[in-house]
Amino acid sequence: MALDIAESWEQFRQVLAVYCETHLVLNPPCSTEQIHEVETRLSFELPSSLKVLLSMNDGQRVNSNGVKKAIFKSVSGWDVYERHIFLGIRDIETAYRTFIDDSVLRSEFGVNEIPFAVAGSPTRYREAFCLNRSIGVVSLIWTEYTDPFNPAKWQVDKFTRSQSLAEFIQKQIEFYR
Repeated sequence: MALDIAESWEQFRQVLAVYCETHLVLNPPCSTEQIHEVETRLSFELPSSLKVLLSMNDGQRVNSNGVKKAIFKSVSGWDVYERHIFLGIRDIETAYRTFIDDSVLRSEFGVNEIPFAVAGSPTRYREAFCLNRSIGVVSLIWTEYTDPFNPAKWQVDKFTRSQSLAEFIQKQIEFYR
């Protein structure tokens, strides 16, 4: 049975409700008009699973302390843990443009990876969870290449995390349990 993105997201929100402060920083739904405007500017249609997710919550906002409590978790490298901010539709557009404007990232990963959650900001992030708009696979992509002694392409990498956005959300639920 295929996982349903709306059902998976609702389960995740219930898990987040246990962590009240985190749950309270989810934005209200994104309108279809906002999604269409971004798709028009990008000149392609976003994957339907991402549109469903954004129609439930348009990313997350700053909490009462002025900080974004990142809701997505990643484990990479040797027990390297990161938190990723769930981006709203406008920040997804910004993060995507940042991604494809970087010649190293574009050369290594192409133009089909859409960052929807980042460790950092939409214009500067160390790594990103990306949804491939062609095949729907979610990957963790290392985007930073700061070591001047190694070629940039040796410092970036891509790791498949799930075969769909719904499966990714289910794995995030497991991180919280």
